[in-house]
Amino acid sequence: MNFLDFKNLHLKYIERYIEKIFDEKKNTQFEEIEELIEEIKCFTLRPGKRIRPLLFLLGYEAYKKDETISKEDLYYIAATIEIMHSFLLIHDDIMDRATIRRGAPALHVLLKEKYKDLVNNDRVGEDLAVVLGDLMAFFVLETLSKLQIPNFRYFLSVFSKCYINTAYGQILDTLYSLRKGKIRKNVSFEISKLKTSYYTFYFPFYLGYILTDFSNSEEEEIIREAIVPAGIAFQIRDDIISTFDKNSGKPNTTDLLEGKFTTLIELGDFDESFFKVLSKKEKNESDLDFLLRSIKSRGSIEKARNLMNAYFEESLTNLERLSISNQYKRVLKGLIEELRKI
Repeated sequence: MNFLDFKNLHLKYIERYIEKIFDEKKNTQFEEIEELIEEIKCFTLRPGKRIRPLLFLLGYEAYKKDETISKEDLYYIAATIEIMHSFLLIHDDIMDRATIRRGAPALHVLLKEKYKDLVNNDRVGEDLAVVLGDLMAFFVLETLSKLQIPNFRYFLSVFSKCYINTAYGQILDTLYSLRKGKIRKNVSFEISKLKTSYYTFYFPFYLGYILTDFSNSEEEEIIREAIVPAGIAFQIRDDIISTFDKNSGKPNTTDLLEGKFTTLIELGDFDESFFKVLSKKEKNESDLDFLLRSIKSRGSIEKARNLMNAYFEESLTNLERLSISNQYKRVLKGLIEELRKI
């Protein structure tokens, strides 16, 4: 079995249970609320990688000896992980002033357009999107509370820690974007660990693992060593793509416009003039051209690509030590190889 086989085996069930969770919440007295629940269901079901729920299922399938949880409850949990991801995307798009998500309008943009003639509030889209994101998190908690989850208190603790760490990463990302003063060393890698590596890779896989009857502290450390580097590598890959779109050959300047301190910036030896431009709230074409030329001339792209590949190789080496069958090692390897394409 390869990663694509594993994905095809589970994807339809993940999406079916996402639908079930939202449809179960539509029993309200208000037509307007039910319409908005349908909107966030459709938003969550937009085409995406579904990496997080798939890694959760993989962690469980790879380590289980016996069935410790029903298939239905397992898919419900997988669905809640994807719903939490959508909740964070909704809030992230508002913070980043993004207008597009997964090839369609960001939720706050969509809702502003939908309700602009109904209420005299220019921020109605953002106002509703914030509340709907919060609502999704509570839908998840209510769903989890009804499932027969082994060692539920510990599971909920780990589940919560995942999103606490993600929030810490978002806080750092916010404080180090458009930063005026000196930026401390390695902060981009700390953000990558919190916002991407732990959130997207380690915790979903680990949550599946802890539902099994396999318990070994040494194995837990090996899981961390096998999974976390791939997550850091994936964020470095994203940083490169976000600044230089290889397929089109044209630069994508979103991160530079937002003044984000990415690994491309971390790996370059830039002077004060570079950071003065990077921290400007408004940047013109000349500013962006200067930033892009500086990144290219300092070799940041090549350094980032080399570091990305080193982290991917570290993951591939360490996953050989995992106490799982070769079948599931192939699935993990397939995922890593798919993610490293650039």
